[in-house]
Amino acid sequence: MSPAVPEILQSRLDVLQRLGVVVDEAAARWLPDQTGRFDQEALNSIAEARRVIELTVDLALAHGCAEAPGVLAMRKAWEDRFATLESAIKQKHTSLTESAQIRSRQTQAAKAYIGTKGLGQA
Repeated sequence: MSPAVPEILQSRLDVLQRLGVVVDEAAARWLPDQTGRFDQEALNSIAEARRVIELTVDLALAHGCAEAPGVLAMRKAWEDRFATLESAIKQKHTSLTESAQIRSRQTQAAKAYIGTKGLGQA
């Protein structure tokens, strides 16, 4: 049987649960956005979550509760969340790369057209 989770650790687990909602909401705004408008908000929420996770794990280890069901559930939830984010970030990177390549080809085509029509000459 795992040891009882101290109140301070349970409080941290509750904070992490609420922080998960914040990270999910920030990611939902950030991932489809191609303007960069939500980049800092999303990165800040992920960095804050990482810090709180590290502190919570340290606290759980210090209290000998690292294998407590609540701690294990928190770990699983964040591993799943980060795996989902990693996949979504890879998709966003691919999309942005493809978009940049398309814009580059369009720019090259426009320059070539302007050059063949003599439109760029003064």
